[in-house]
Amino acid sequence: METQKLSKHIPQRLIGGMFEIILSGVIGAIYTEMQNTGRGYDPNPAFWKAFLIAHLIIMIVVPLLFRGKTIGILITNMDVVSNKGKRIRYYQILSRAILGFGVVAVTHGAWFFVSMALSLMDKRGRGWSEFISHTTIKPKEEHEL
Repeated sequence: METQKLSKHIPQRLIGGMFEIILSGVIGAIYTEMQNTGRGYDPNPAFWKAFLIAHLIIMIVVPLLFRGKTIGILITNMDVVSNKGKRIRYYQILSRAILGFGVVAVTHGAWFFVSMALSLMDKRGRGWSEFISHTTIKPKEEHEL
């Protein structure tokens, strides 16, 4: 029964995480285009700096403003709760944003795949940021019932 619940929200997490990485790339591309360096995107340091700054904002600042929820969680209709099922506390939001997502942002999203592997191995579907902050991601409708 629990594996059926996991299979429902693991794809949502993947979609949300990929959306965040793509959004960072789009912001980086727009910034690079505005700079008009004539170097394109791949070797251009302006693109990668903009990508990293956008990704840090998306992964660290947004969760601090939206009670631990990233843009990916917001668009996939998920909720972040403590392991006991209660609202998350501010220290959990900080640890989730800085220790959980900071690693993902600094590795340009590569740590996201490590986190997804962890969530596939954990019986509650928790990834790196959930382990570090003692939280769980659940579909909103499941949490509200």
